[in-house]
Amino acid sequence: MKRVMAAALLVLTACSGTVGGDGNDDALPACTVAPSPATSPTDLPPNFPTPDGVEYTSQEPAGPSTILEGTWYGATIESAFEGYKSAFVDAGYQITDEEREARDAEVNFAGGSSTGQVRLTVDCADRVDVGITIRPG
Repeated sequence: MKRVMAAALLVLTACSGTVGGDGNDDALPACTVAPSPATSPTDLPPNFPTPDGVEYTSQEPAGPSTILEGTWYGATIESAFEGYKSAFVDAGYQITDEEREARDAEVNFAGGSSTGQVRLTVDCADRVDVGITIRPG
């Protein structure tokens, strides 16, 4: 029985696309067509930070909130996570909560008369997808 379970684990690990199933970016497929960058977002809170390298691709109202979508090429989930945290602190915002996993992360913030969340996801190599919800404070 132990041999069968060990063999099954070996097969699952080999099929998962990652060594050890740790979610390393090395196992991600290459990115396909890039989203088109949009013009600079408008109606953002005072001093709202955008780390170098982030390109916003859309901005939509959602009731009183604003939803931004974007991409960050050449970033890893760790560098994007740390980049947004540093940018918020440098802009005088507070980090109210944070969470990072292998392929996604969230940074909640408050400042500039607003609150919200930055969602970071990695679905392909060399790009982090950025989603931001900004709510009036």
